[in-house]
Amino acid sequence: SSSSHIGVGAVVFHRAVVNTGSDIGCHSIINTGAIIEHECRIGNNVFIGPGAIVCGGAIIGDNTYIGAGAIIKPGAHICHSTIIGAGAVVTHDISIPGTYKGVPAK
Repeated sequence: SSSSHIGVGAVVFHRAVVNTGSDIGCHSIINTGAIIEHECRIGNNVFIGPGAIVCGGAIIGDNTYIGAGAIIKPGAHICHSTIIGAGAVVTHDISIPGTYKGVPAK
């Protein structure tokens, strides 16, 4: 969307979508086919894996890795320096850095 902001050094790959009002931080990667829905905030140095879905209003902290096919629920906040495993479903806020996997992500 033209109303979104993509920071310096960030990359949005083929078939990825960044919807209205979203903010992508510097040096972040939105990989192939990933979807960043409306009004999301993606920090600096964030990797969003292929096919991952970040639902509307979610906030992803700096230096975070979201694995391929992961789903982040609307409005979820994920703190800095966190790893979300491939295929995981984040159904709640994550406020402690670490590795989270599964459905729901734990």
